[in-house]
Formats: sequence, structure tokens, C-alpha cells
Amino acid sequence: MKRDMDLVRKLLFYFEEKPDSGHVKVPPIEGYEETLIKYHCNLLYDAGLLNCEPVKSSTSDRVISVLPFDLTWAGHEFLDKIRTDTTWNRIKAQAKEKSLSLSFNIVNELAQRLALSAITS
Repeated sequence: MKRDMDLVRKLLFYFEEKPDSGHVKVPPIEGYEETLIKYHCNLLYDAGLLNCEPVKSSTSDRVISVLPFDLTWAGHEFLDKIRTDTTWNRIKAQAKEKSLSLSFNIVNELAQRLALSAITS
């Protein structure tokens, strides 16, 4: 399964706007299949951006799914860096222009540079 950074961003917004701290079995993100959404929730949990209750295999410590609750501090920080559509579109354009994939590290670095550039301008 491929990681979709647009879906990552949508999930971060969903959990930021969620009115309570209860878990959500599958966040309702329009245009995405349940399996892909669950996969991305696992990725966000692994990245430390989403607080979740892991559901582990009965035969090992492998996490097979997560019950997501809300954003972590790091999740809020990352979302703040990519919040505006202008910033998000600039990040995607810069990555494409330089033939870079939209990895977490690339997105984070470009977002950091854009923020620092805005401060120093």
C-alpha cells in the first residue's frame, strides 16, 4: 500500500477538529477506502502523530490495527506547519520540481523552510 500525504493531512485535520477524545474505528474521510484510512492511521501512530490504542496480534507483539483517539503534541506541531493550502501546495510543487517524493522528512523540512522564510522576510 502506498502512503498518501494528502490523506495524512486530511486525517490530521479530522482529529484536530474532532469534538471529543473518544476513539474512532474508521475516520470518515470522503473519497478514501476504509482499508487505506486504517493503514494511514497505523502510519500516523507509528510516526508519533496520533494517539491510538494498538490492537496486537494474539501470537506476537505486532500491531495489526489501531483505535485512534486524537493528535499528539507532535501531530499538532506537524499540522501547524502544513495547515494552509498555500503552504501545502508550495511544498508539493517544490517536491515535484526537484523530483522528490513526498516523504514525511521532505514535507517536514520544506514546511520548516517555508515557515522560517516567512519569518525572516
